[in-house]
Amino acid sequence: MAGGEGSPQSLEELNSALAAGHRQFPGLRLRDLDGVDLDLSNCDLRASCFKEARFGRARFHRSQLEGCRFQQALLWGADLSEAQAQRSFWHEADLSGSRLQGIDFNSAFMHRCCLRGVLAAGSHWHQARLVEADFRSGLDQLTDLGGADFQGADLSFALLQGAQLHGADLRGACLYGADLRQADLQQADLRGCDLRDCNMEGSRLEGAQLEGALSRRDSCS
Repeated sequence: MAGGEGSPQSLEELNSALAAGHRQFPGLRLRDLDGVDLDLSNCDLRASCFKEARFGRARFHRSQLEGCRFQQALLWGADLSEAQAQRSFWHEADLSGSRLQGIDFNSAFMHRCCLRGVLAAGSHWHQARLVEADFRSGLDQLTDLGGADFQGADLSFALLQGAQLHGADLRGACLYGADLRQADLQQADLRGCDLRDCNMEGSRLEGAQLEGALSRRDSCS
């Protein structure tokens, strides 16, 4: 079932299509959808638009989300593990407490996203745009970015206070002005990072690789 004519035009139609076993919904347009607890696992949703939708506790496990638009959507507690979300748009979306293990956010646009308390071990953020993203831990859940791939990502002014980044790959990432206080960066690869104006007070750097990283003192040279 492709987007356009014949594509679900409401939550009721989408639920009926899912109940009938359909999983192909590329180009779906359901802006401002109330999709709390909706199960869209293993669905093809490429290039769909879900701006300002509400997906609390929804499931997108292994779904295809390439090029999707989730600007200002609410996805708190959602399961997006192993989803394919390359070149997708999430400006000011709230993904707090979501499961993002193994997700592919390569080249995604995620300015000012709320990602507090996400479980995202082994996730991929290569070249993603995460300016002012909030990765701080939630009230009852620590942010887990262990082993995540942030190569070339723009994390300027991101809030990563207390985040678990053990073994993360941050080669060539821009962390200008980021808050990394008490972050766990043990065994992380920070080679070639821009760390100017970062606050790294209390961060753990045992075994981290820092060759070629720009630090605060480099900004005056």
